[in-house]
Amino acid sequence: MKGGVGKTSATANLSVALAATLGGERVRTLDLDPQNALHWHFGNTEDHAPGVCTQSIAGGDWSAIARTADCGIVCLPYGDATEIERQAFESLLAEQPGWIGQQLRHYGIDHDALVLIDTPPGPSVYLRQVFACADLVLLVLMADAGSYAAIPAMEGWLASFPQSLLRAHYLLNQVDRSEALNRDTAAFLRQHLGNRLCPVDIHRDEAVGEALAFQRTVLEYEPHAQASLDWTRAAAWLLDTLAHTPPR
Repeated sequence: MKGGVGKTSATANLSVALAATLGGERVRTLDLDPQNALHWHFGNTEDHAPGVCTQSIAGGDWSAIARTADCGIVCLPYGDATEIERQAFESLLAEQPGWIGQQLRHYGIDHDALVLIDTPPGPSVYLRQVFACADLVLLVLMADAGSYAAIPAMEGWLASFPQSLLRAHYLLNQVDRSEALNRDTAAFLRQHLGNRLCPVDIHRDEAVGEALAFQRTVLEYEPHAQASLDWTRAAAWLLDTLAHTPPR
C-alpha cells in the first residue's frame, strides 16, 4: 500500500538469496511496476529496452525480452513504455484477470521454479493479477507510523480476495534497533501481526544503497553484510512457508 518501503529491493535480494539455494536457473523475476526499476539491481542498465508491457500488447513472446543476470537469474523487465502503451497494457490486464498467470505458463517456466513479481504500491490491476496466480503474497513494511497506518487498507483489499488473505504475509524492512521509536514500532507490529509477520527482520544497512549504486544486490556486493545475512534467512523462511502452503 505504501511506496518507499523497499519492495523492489526485496524482490531482487530475495531472488538472489533463493538462487543461492535453488540455483539461478530455477528463479525468475517479473517486473510489473511501470517504474521499471527491478532490472537495475541485476546490472541491466538498458532503460529504453522493450519489456513485458510493449511485448504483451504487441502479442510477442516474453522470451525475447528476458535478461539473464550474472547470478543466473532471469529478469523480465517492465520495459520502456509510453503512457499510451502503459494504458493499453493495463486495459488488457483489466479485461483478462488471469492473464499474467497464463503468460507465465506459456513462457515455459518449470513447475519447480520460483517466480518473484514486483508490483507498484497500492491497489492496482497489476496487484489484482498477482493475487489471481500467486502462491504467496509478501507485503513489505517499514517500522514506522506510515506503514502501520496502511495496514487496515491493505487488509481491506486482501479481504476481497479470500484466498490471498490466507496466503498473505508481512516482512519488516530497514529496521534500525538503535532508534527507540523504530525498535518500539517493530515490536508493536510483531505483536499486532503475529505469525503473519516474517520472523526475520531486515536491518537497515548502508551496504544496500551502495550495492544499488553498482547495479548489484547486497548479497552479491557484500555477502557478509547484516542485510545479506537477513535476506538469506528470510529466503529460508520463505521456502519453508511455501512448502507448507497448498499450491494454486
